[in-house]
Amino acid sequence: MRVFTIFLKELKDITRDRRTVFMMVVLPLLLIPALVAVVTMVQQSAADKAAGKQLKVRFVGREFAPDLYEKFMGTERIIMLDQIPVDSIHNYVSLEYLDFAVLVNKHYQSELDNNGQSRIQIIHKSSETLGVTKTRIKSILADSEQEIITKRLLKLNFNADIIKAYDIDYNDVSSKQEIFGRAAGGFLPYIFIIFGFLGAMYPGLDLGAGEKERGTLETILSTPASRLEIVLGKFLVVLTAAVATAFISMAGLYFTILNFPDIPPEFMAVVNEILSPKTLLMLAGLVLPVCAFFSAVILSISIYARSFKEAQSIVAPLNIVIIFPALIGTLPGMELNQSTALIPVLNVSLAAKDLVAGSIDPLLMTEVYGSLFLFAALALWVCVKWFNREETLFRD
Repeated sequence: MRVFTIFLKELKDITRDRRTVFMMVVLPLLLIPALVAVVTMVQQSAADKAAGKQLKVRFVGREFAPDLYEKFMGTERIIMLDQIPVDSIHNYVSLEYLDFAVLVNKHYQSELDNNGQSRIQIIHKSSETLGVTKTRIKSILADSEQEIITKRLLKLNFNADIIKAYDIDYNDVSSKQEIFGRAAGGFLPYIFIIFGFLGAMYPGLDLGAGEKERGTLETILSTPASRLEIVLGKFLVVLTAAVATAFISMAGLYFTILNFPDIPPEFMAVVNEILSPKTLLMLAGLVLPVCAFFSAVILSISIYARSFKEAQSIVAPLNIVIIFPALIGTLPGMELNQSTALIPVLNVSLAAKDLVAGSIDPLLMTEVYGSLFLFAALALWVCVKWFNREETLFRD
């Protein structure tokens, strides 16, 4: 009962703090739609710019390969710059005054006539936008090469299928849910991991280090509530804030996807099919243990720290610590197993990916829950130990 009373009192106090309310409610609702809109616009703009870009080309050896030269000339959005000196090509490409150069040797035609291979050198810069230059070069050369091969086969009275030993029919048994889960499932944990951490950070720092600075910690210590009850009451407030922020951020992402005009209808059909109430409920179930872990750790640091500023300086590097395991979870080959299920944050990232893919192992899911709650309990135990030490509470 005392824990609940402390919980209500502290919850009422943090909701009066505009900064905390902004981080819990306003930021997740505004930031996610803004990020999705900006990223989509930038990607679309870059793709449109790359697709419509006119490529400046220097073709060396036109007299040796007139057909190949005409192939390049007949391609849209290609400008031939024949006046550029051969010895300046590398410099021009490096400075991006020239997009690429094609160098053909004098034996080009004779090598092809003898059914041989002719060496073609391409000079380009791989760091240019979206690799559009190399893609278009390969497309032109592939068309030209296919024409040459077809002519050779006709001359020899061979069927074109002679150079193809297999007629492969790939039959993918993966469901749409599995494909989507592997592709996008690793991204979803970022939302509730990052915002769950942010949601726990501000109230967690305020309820420990903040009260030390304001001198209000002594007031609650003078009540009949035990140190354990005080810590549990504060912990529940931080946990509530973290869970609420994580849920609001997930809701913001979901409604952004539903109402974003540039998302293809076929993609939306897959999203609606995959993100069923059952999957969403299981994803939401991951929020509780990871937020409990964050809340206990942040509250422990807050009680240990001398001041709000010191607590912030300790907690700030943890942003990198949490993002790194979540990032590792998106790498190819990383799977949820008995070992990775014990690593905080990484286990949440991998479990969420399997949940969306519909291939979660109940035993591994139980291990994820157990490990997170165990780490949260250990952090809470440390928090209570520090809270029972006067030199920690009132140290200068």
